[in-house]
Amino acid sequence: MSLAENHAAIRSRIEAACARAGRAPSEVELIWVSKTHPVSRLLEARAAGARIFGENRVQEVLEKFPLPADASGKAPDYALHLIGSLQRNKVRKVLPLCTTIHSVDSPALWEALDRVAGELGVRRDVLVQVNTSREPSKSGLEPSELMETLEKLAPAPNLNLIGLMTLGPVEGGAEAARACFRELASLLRSAREKFRDRHPGLSRLSMGMSGDFETAVEEGAHFVRVGTALFGGRPAL
Repeated sequence: MSLAENHAAIRSRIEAACARAGRAPSEVELIWVSKTHPVSRLLEARAAGARIFGENRVQEVLEKFPLPADASGKAPDYALHLIGSLQRNKVRKVLPLCTTIHSVDSPALWEALDRVAGELGVRRDVLVQVNTSREPSKSGLEPSELMETLEKLAPAPNLNLIGLMTLGPVEGGAEAARACFRELASLLRSAREKFRDRHPGLSRLSMGMSGDFETAVEEGAHFVRVGTALFGGRPAL
């Protein structure tokens, strides 16, 4: 299938999941996870309807973006989200390119993002990553740490905290992920109740990948991060 056909199939599955959950499909944004795919493939994806790209590695962000202009000189219109871990010493490199950071996991990273964004004269959306699967291999806050960490986030005029992010478990498939997604939704409700004045934009959930995005949509996802189901298998780096 072509990228356009894959895109149409994924959107149809999102719409069906929204119907099951009584949600509007317009609530769900599709992030094309472009990890390991070359610029040429990303340009094909943009032509096929991609509006948001997601990259896991800072090095790939720097190598592939901004996407080049087409033959007429027109630059493609897209947003770039960093969905992988970010070290503080890489903040200055990614903030000019990435509109949204999904992986904030400490007050120190939050403060570094705000400081550098201010120096660059930009404002960025961020999400706090929570390890709801409690797997040692994954980054993110333990669920029990979330409220205390949010309490420690200093006022940040250059950041907009828009939500929470999680990853489903490695084993067990979509239904094993459901409990993780449901817990993140519950954490978001509690965080909104407690911090709505400080963080009025705290309202969105980033969860779900190729194998479990429909379950994530049923449990309230606003961003789903899909790679293989759109692009096919990833080429080796």
